[in-house]
Amino acid sequence: MAIALACGAERAQKTAAVMGVPVQAVGYEGQQFFQLSGTCTAEMSPDKAVITGGVSSGAIKPTDAVEQLDKQLALIRTYVEANHGRLQLMERVRTLKTPQPGREDPEPPFQVVQRLQAQFPANAPVDAILQKLIELGLDRFGDNMLNNYNRRDAVIRFRVSDLDAKLRDMQQRCTADAWKQWCGSPAAAASDCAPDKPPADLELQAFNVRSEETLLRPDGGGSANWQFSYNRMQRAAEPPDLLGNVTIHLNGTILLTYRTQPKEAKP
Repeated sequence: MAIALACGAERAQKTAAVMGVPVQAVGYEGQQFFQLSGTCTAEMSPDKAVITGGVSSGAIKPTDAVEQLDKQLALIRTYVEANHGRLQLMERVRTLKTPQPGREDPEPPFQVVQRLQAQFPANAPVDAILQKLIELGLDRFGDNMLNNYNRRDAVIRFRVSDLDAKLRDMQQRCTADAWKQWCGSPAAAASDCAPDKPPADLELQAFNVRSEETLLRPDGGGSANWQFSYNRMQRAAEPPDLLGNVTIHLNGTILLTYRTQPKEAKP
């Protein structure tokens, strides 16, 4: 579909039919501005499985707790790398609990917790890997680094790498569809329009992407569609992690501005 944009003070208007929809072409000194729209689709699947959690170590002396923690992390790193994974260490949290007089506390006063993420290919046997990591000392799960009992956290998440690059490719396909529709319209009949070669000066107004599926939020906030909105000034933020290794079907719509150049007057 093409819809003209108003420009200038003195205007000459004419109406044509594009794709069965009236098209308003507004000209100023030989220039005309049109809005082009197109659609596209894409499928995306996560390529990374991420186990999130932490390892804790407690002792009376901080140095003893840190030494024990480093030994556990060395074993975990060796196992992760042996299974084609990558271990990323995040924050290291140190806590100290003041003992109550006259009461014996089963936990040592000082505790250090290392937050970590272990990344593997999405098709890795994540349940067996998680079991082994627990045996090696993983005792914090999700983003919860405190010892909160009876709390459940999502410990395995899935991610799509280079999502922005994939969405840029999708945007190019939406642009190609919009330009192809424009070249087939009566309004473009008089121009030298190559349907398979969109011009570089098409100006992006809006590019919107929405998933067909509703997807669970890792923070426990229910489910919602993935939605991304791009314009010429900014691009959308990264999406949340997925809680399952699922294929996502995306539908995109794009709105572009196309400006025709004035024709040179014949002598």
